Amino acid sequence: MSQQNFNDNIVNWTFENYATLASLVSGIAICLLALYIYSRSGSLIFLRDLMWRFFGGSTKFETEDYEQVRKNLREVEYYRFEFNIPAQNLTDTKLAEEWIKKNGFCHRDVARARKYIDWKNFNSLKFKEALFSKHAQCALFALLFFFFVIISISAPLTNAKYLMVSLKDAPEAPSFYLSEGDAKFSFFRSNPTLTEKECQSPESLKKFINHEFSEKNINIICSLFGEDKYREHVNNGLKGQRGLLLAIVAISIFSVFCILVRISRSGVAKKLHEKIHPPKKQIFKK
Repeated sequence: MSQQNFNDNIVNWTFENYATLASLVSGIAICLLALYIYSRSGSLIFLRDLMWRFFGGSTKFETEDYEQVRKNLREVEYYRFEFNIPAQNLTDTKLAEEWIKKNGFCHRDVARARKYIDWKNFNSLKFKEALFSKHAQCALFALLFFFFVIISISAPLTNAKYLMVSLKDAPEAPSFYLSEGDAKFSFFRSNPTLTEKECQSPESLKKFINHEFSEKNINIICSLFGEDKYREHVNNGLKGQRGLLLAIVAISIFSVFCILVRISRSGVAKKLHEKIHPPKKQIFKK
């Protein structure tokens, strides 16, 4: 194969995969957008209307009663999406508005605290106090600390030069760590490390033999250094290990973001709840 044909193949392969990836990402983005709209509005009547009109369907009913029902359904859907309040009909919207005005709430705060409000009965709306109690807050902060610890440990390890492995034929032996030129047997300690040079000296090997690693196991590890594709295997393993750690970091960062959002919204819900039920002031007598 000529150099020109080789380069052409690389360019074609690259752009073909970029196009596939772009199409996949676009499809996922559209699905996520539709899911977000549905989660707020509770229906996709507007999308059905667009499809109906695209194929030449009528835009309104000739019967006045049916037309009013059609408008009411779309009015409620728009209300749900705009204010993030899960009303089922116009009566619910009016009751929700009365509750908001009566307690001096703003629509933005109510929308943020939606999951902390019991919407089963619009005649008697109340807060789910258990969701923003002290125990719930402590649990959220504990989770936040947990994911921060995972990020602080996993992020530096993405650049580690050691690959964690174990001996297939010796399951009783603990895991150890391989790099391109040596092996170490402790995660926290850098020394001692087993190198190819030390493998050539029986005296040097004695300090590595213990109740966890027998002489046979140490010899097996030494034999790895002599393999032709040893460095290639280590590099491939490090790439996989790095990918796994990066995935863990990404998931942890996303989890931290979600927890922070939840903490913020629970704070808003607590503030709204205290407007209705102000906390009792404790008076201490001398």
